[in-house]
Amino acid sequence: MIKLSNCKTCGKLLAGKQTKFCSPSCKNRDLQSYEAQQRRGLARKLAIIQSAGGKCSICGYHQNLAALVFHHTDPGGKDFKLDMRSLSNRKLAPILVEIDKCILVCANCHAELHNPHLNLDALL
Repeated sequence: MIKLSNCKTCGKLLAGKQTKFCSPSCKNRDLQSYEAQQRRGLARKLAIIQSAGGKCSICGYHQNLAALVFHHTDPGGKDFKLDMRSLSNRKLAPILVEIDKCILVCANCHAELHNPHLNLDALL
């Protein structure tokens, strides 16, 4: 029995061993475009942040996804940054291993963790 289907990107009828895309360019347009990478990265970050408690582990901030980041507790054990590019382009297993080395913090607390010597009370 032959199953007919269409390209996910352009709708063209698939032939031979093609199962989702009619060409490499359609596959790249669907999976590797900047917009696709952004969607994938944001979806992964949201899911990972929810599984990590959904708020800053220091102050409890929980308003904006962009303001929550992962802080490596041991910089020497850091294999890669957990930025949007890493979240969208790496396999999930290595990301989860790296997440286990981190705590979830807001951008303000992250800046204070990295720069305790810039405390305004001590500088003024």
